[in-house]
Amino acid sequence: MKKLDGIIALIAGGTGNVGEGIVRAFLKEGATVVVPSRRAEALDQLREYLGPLATNNFVPLIGQIGQIEGAERLRDEILNRFGHLDAVVASLGSSWDGNLPLTQVPMEVWRQYLENNLTSHFVTARTFLPVLAQQKRGSYTLLGGSAAEVPIPNYSPVAIPAAGQLMLTKVVVEEFRGSGVRINEVIANGWVLTRSKAGYGKSDWITADEIGTFTAHLASDEANMVNGSIINLNAVPFRSLFCNSQREEFATPGQNSFPPESHTLFQKQV
Repeated sequence: MKKLDGIIALIAGGTGNVGEGIVRAFLKEGATVVVPSRRAEALDQLREYLGPLATNNFVPLIGQIGQIEGAERLRDEILNRFGHLDAVVASLGSSWDGNLPLTQVPMEVWRQYLENNLTSHFVTARTFLPVLAQQKRGSYTLLGGSAAEVPIPNYSPVAIPAAGQLMLTKVVVEEFRGSGVRINEVIANGWVLTRSKAGYGKSDWITADEIGTFTAHLASDEANMVNGSIINLNAVPFRSLFCNSQREEFATPGQNSFPPESHTLFQKQV
C-alpha cells in the first residue's frame, strides 16, 4: 500500500516547473491528483511529461484558480466529483529576471507579480482551507522561496510578495489552529533544478522531484505531527534523510556562479 492511497489532492500550480515534480510525486504515492490550469495545452504537456503516471488518478481541470469565481467553481467540481478533498499544495507564482531596483519597476510588473505570486495564494487559501476545516482533517502546504526572508537586490517583484506569502502562512496557521488541518510552508533555499534549467543547473541543487517527494510526505500520515511549521529545504540534508527516493538528473554541473547554499534543513514552529 502506498502512503497516499485514497487521498484526493489538489496541486495548484501543478503545470509549473516545480509543480510538475510535485504532481509526479503524489501520483507515485497513489494519490488522485487534481491539477487546474487556464490553458488546455499546459495540461496536455503535463500529461505527456507524466507518461505512464498519467492514469485515471491524474485529473486535469480547466479553471482559473487565481480568481475567486474560478477557484470556487473548481472547489465545487472537486467536491461534486469526489465528495472530499484531503490535501492541497499551493505551488504558485513565478520568477523574474528584470534585474531592476525597486524604484524602476514598472507599475504593470508590480501589479502582475502581486496578482500572480501573492493574490493567487490568498484566493486558494480562502477557497480551500474552509473545505479541509469543515472535514476537520487534511494537509495544506504552501511552496515558497528564500527571497521571502533574504533581501535580494533588484528582485522586489518576487521578494516582497514572497514575504507576504510567508506572513499569510503564519496568519492562517493561527486562524486554523485546532481545526484539524495541518498547515505548513516549505521554503526551497537556493536554486531548484527543473527541466527548464537543464542547460546550466548544478548537481547540488534540490530538484523539483525532491520537493515533490517532501510535500507528498507532508500530506501523508507519516507527517501527522508536522503542523504550523516553516520548513527550509536544501538538497544535501534532504538526500541524507530521504535516501531511498529516486532522483532524476536533468542537468550536468554548470559553470555559472550562484550564491552558495546553506545546506541545512530545519523546521521553525510558527
